[in-house]
Amino acid sequence: MPIDYSKWNNLELSDDSDVEVHPNIERGTFIRLRQQKIRQDRDSRKQQLVALEAEIPMNKKLITRINELRAQIDKDTTLEFGKRLLEWSQKTKEQENFINDFQQAIKDGREFRQLTLDEMLDGLIYRVQQEIVELKRDNKQSSDIKADVLKIIDKHVTNLKNREPEALKKIEEIKKEMRLHLSVDDVSKEGFSKSIITKDVDGKKIQKTKTKTIEVLNPGVTMKDISKENIKESEQELKEDEILVNDDDVDSLDMDPDSKEFGKIQSLEKTREYIINNVSIMSRKKSDQIMAHAFELQMEGKEELAKLHVRQSLVINYVMQMGPNGMPAFFNKITIPNSPGNAMFFNDVEKQYKHISERCKILIKEQQESAETESIQLQTDDPNNVIRIYVPSESNPEDADKLAIFKQLPTHFQDALKAGTLDAVNESLAKVTGPEAEDILAKCGSGGFLIVDEEIIVENE
Repeated sequence: MPIDYSKWNNLELSDDSDVEVHPNIERGTFIRLRQQKIRQDRDSRKQQLVALEAEIPMNKKLITRINELRAQIDKDTTLEFGKRLLEWSQKTKEQENFINDFQQAIKDGREFRQLTLDEMLDGLIYRVQQEIVELKRDNKQSSDIKADVLKIIDKHVTNLKNREPEALKKIEEIKKEMRLHLSVDDVSKEGFSKSIITKDVDGKKIQKTKTKTIEVLNPGVTMKDISKENIKESEQELKEDEILVNDDDVDSLDMDPDSKEFGKIQSLEKTREYIINNVSIMSRKKSDQIMAHAFELQMEGKEELAKLHVRQSLVINYVMQMGPNGMPAFFNKITIPNSPGNAMFFNDVEKQYKHISERCKILIKEQQESAETESIQLQTDDPNNVIRIYVPSESNPEDADKLAIFKQLPTHFQDALKAGTLDAVNESLAKVTGPEAEDILAKCGSGGFLIVDEEIIVENE
């Protein structure tokens, strides 16, 4: 059976032997330039394909948002429509600056971040206002302006709908072009892969000990006392070495200043710039610090900030896994909406945050149950000691300050103090939680209501 080599027909190589080179150009230089052009064209086709595939679902969402806006405008009364135009005019300067920055980035060839639906809608509103101004109608009525706005919005919706078949046609052309310029990766696959990880046999650290040797004039003479001293010194040095090993294994998760700053960055673009300017943030320790702080923030109820710290911690992990040259590719993938890289990363963020959230709920519940069951009881060193309880008198002007503190106590504890026995006080304390009991005893100390001749022992039950 003859072998079919047709799949190699469109394989694009930079160093074909039959390539014609101009006599005045060195063959090696020509092949390198050809290779560079092939790679640039290949990357350009891939980028165009990714952008067009992302554009179609984005336009559909944008059309939905525009139709919702159109329906709201259509229902507006004359007064409501006037307020809407006033709100639009107040945002004109801000929208103009944003559009100018976006257009300047395109002219300079700089990469601009992916626009959100809100930003796209604001841009549409800005263009609607510009087109309304260009109409230059005299004595315009509100109803006429409203009709013009709806007409302009309909025109933009039609343009977006017409864009989909154009994008699909362009996608098919790019795929066809890619099939005509195959690379080795397109026609081959990985046969097998093998990874070898070398581990310690026992997984323990080798501890070094020092032995002190004393040179003597008569080496044949045994010196028992010196020998014992050597053994003691070796044992002491071994203990010191063990202490040093234990100290080195302890890693503090206290937040470093750069970890605090990196954890609070909202924008992915600014995150990228921070990593470029502060390479030291790329470490497992920094990632663990930020993730631990996310746990603390979740316990404090700061959910949005906790989720942001989870994202920043995972950014460090992903970039470190992709290697020193993988950061541009990582940020390019996660900033494209609905792309596989974007979905994988943010699904991981949601998974990690959900785990932290569930764990915090369990801990908070345990703390609440512990606070409900904890109580404080008082007892003295000697059961025969007499407890002295002082209750301020309402008729005594000198007790006015103490009476104010006394009235801040719970009613049942006021009655227990009036009863004047330690059992009554403990019975009242058993009705409240530990923190509440501590607050009551603190007020008793401020007012001098509870005094025992000997030391009072506070027990937590």
